[in-house]
Amino acid sequence: MQLLLTESGSHVVDFQAPAGYDELVLETRPLWRPRRVRVRIADRPIDRDSIERLAAAVAANGDAEGLLLATLGFDEEPVAPPTVMLLPPEALIARMERCSLIAWPDRRPVPAYDRLIAHRDLNRDAFLLDPVGLRWLPSLALNELPTDLAGRDLAPEALFERMAFRLLTSALRFGGHRYGESARGQRLPDAVLSWPGTPRLVALLDCKATADGYTMDSDHYLRFTGYISNLQADLEADGHELRYLVVLSSSFAGTVGARHPFHQRASSLLADTGVRLVYLRAEDLARAAALIESRNLSPGDRDELNWSTALDHGLVESAHLDTMLGI
Repeated sequence: MQLLLTESGSHVVDFQAPAGYDELVLETRPLWRPRRVRVRIADRPIDRDSIERLAAAVAANGDAEGLLLATLGFDEEPVAPPTVMLLPPEALIARMERCSLIAWPDRRPVPAYDRLIAHRDLNRDAFLLDPVGLRWLPSLALNELPTDLAGRDLAPEALFERMAFRLLTSALRFGGHRYGESARGQRLPDAVLSWPGTPRLVALLDCKATADGYTMDSDHYLRFTGYISNLQADLEADGHELRYLVVLSSSFAGTVGARHPFHQRASSLLADTGVRLVYLRAEDLARAAALIESRNLSPGDRDELNWSTALDHGLVESAHLDTMLGI
């Protein structure tokens, strides 16, 4: 609940746990003046008296408003004053499903502390260095709109592909061609990328936005081999070497180590097409870009980064990118 309530940047300034509910007081800053919101998380069905007590506490403490999370529903038809917002169970679950800081292994919500740490570090490192929306990339990879874009009529998956290509071709200086939404329904990847400083070397990019971690099924495998079949001959005729198929996603489901399903798919793709499969996490790519920006590398230095040293690992980890960057 705390991750859900603080995802948009609010922070907790007080906490109490009397009988019947937990209470958090949050501080938000929508313009220049901080606002306090009193939140009660009920552990029993809500009655009218619970609503009235929260309204009275809001008035007595000078809070901007109150929020009552009715986790077990209502005893009777609720009537709330203007200063109290009620969130019934179905609305609470929907918000939790959209929260990028909550994971759902086996369809049960758990705090995603690794995502929280990554988001915190990325926000810190990229706050003043973000002309291309790289802070949005980890949330979009989870198929969720970041809080900055909440309420807008945007498809996270399409925006993820667009932001990834923009990041790769601006801060990271890859070249290439984006197919994107214009190629929906065609046997084409999201983009073809050419290497900075070595335009002869190219890769196909496909972005997979998923909250639960990407797993390549047989349909996706056939689709990827179709991409290669459709483009490889023309690319080679133009003097390019198609070396990689890069799948960019939030994470990649599977047992860590040699038993990860990546390895079988990578072996099959290399045998069938001669192209190497690469799995790359969006948060690792965004972090690498933030480090490159923070170091203020010149265009020439960025062109000389040897991306193959990281991508040749196939199942890329953040440590592989750090080695490439000399960290």
